[in-house]
Amino acid sequence: MLKEGEAGVLAERKALDASLGGLPATAPSASHLSPIQVVVTSLLALVLLAFFLWQAPLAQVAETLKRVQLGWVAAAVGFSLLSYALRALRWGAILQPVGTVPAPALIGCTAAGFAINTILPGRLGELVRPLLLARKTGLPAAATLASILTERLIDLATLLAVFAAGVAMAAEQLAPAAAPALRPTAFAAALGLAAAFAAVLVLLRFRRTAVPATARLAPKRWRERVERFLDHLLDGLEAVRSLKRLALLSVWSALVWGTAILQIDFLARGFGLSLGLAVSAVVIGVSVIGLAVPTPAGVGSFHAAIQFALATLLGVDLATATAFAIVHHAVCFFPITVAGLGYMASVGFRPSAAAELAARRQE
Repeated sequence: MLKEGEAGVLAERKALDASLGGLPATAPSASHLSPIQVVVTSLLALVLLAFFLWQAPLAQVAETLKRVQLGWVAAAVGFSLLSYALRALRWGAILQPVGTVPAPALIGCTAAGFAINTILPGRLGELVRPLLLARKTGLPAAATLASILTERLIDLATLLAVFAAGVAMAAEQLAPAAAPALRPTAFAAALGLAAAFAAVLVLLRFRRTAVPATARLAPKRWRERVERFLDHLLDGLEAVRSLKRLALLSVWSALVWGTAILQIDFLARGFGLSLGLAVSAVVIGVSVIGLAVPTPAGVGSFHAAIQFALATLLGVDLATATAFAIVHHAVCFFPITVAGLGYMASVGFRPSAAAELAARRQE
């Protein structure tokens, strides 16, 4: 007879099997990191964190942290959680052609995914979020996974637009040495966005012939993988094929990232900084570059990116830039992690199951 704990684990495994059963072998997913990769990414985080702290006047940073106005920090936390909630609701809009999903499930699974990304390496939350939603709602796992890819692409497009607009509108507030380099970067971002949008339209319009033709441009041994990737990419982008849906998702994305920009602006006020929305848009664009570095919870890389944006691009003193980066990281990651862990506990999903899920995807 199974003990209660063993029964829970068994039930959890059955649920994971059910989710995986609807998952095609070539579905896009986060990679399962080997122990060596885990060590390397952890060491990278430590090195970047050490670099972030080494160049800062730590005594002044501590004094700056003591003077932070907690009311503005609390407001920033509120905007942070609101941004995650709006992101979850936008996810529901992406999934609308597949089925209607209750808001509590969307918000809970979103929180769970970001919590897993914080506490475990390998971006496993990108697997947990769609598959946990499939388990909770009965939606096809392949559809929920494709929706994550759609979400990433929409976010990338929105961020490029936000960053380009921010640089254009905040030109006079940028540090004199930074402005000449940022303007062509913003122009390249806008040009890249337009080119990518045109390429997607061509691929969607002529999918049957364009996908194999594009795959043939890759080396022979990679062609099959490239073709599968493009197919999954376009599966996700089918959700934005109509202009009406594209406009709807654009509005949702403006709300998601507009709230995130307000979060930075309000937190800055707690440090006595008046950034404004345009400058905050520049900061958020740079911060996402830090998140692209594969360190657990963005430790080190996210801190260094924020510090660079404030100190180098905007001319903020290094102590304030460093203190802001520390608090901003906590505001972005701590509340959503607590919420996500709470949701996982309420539905009986253990963080350890995420690692098992990634391992099974490699089998």
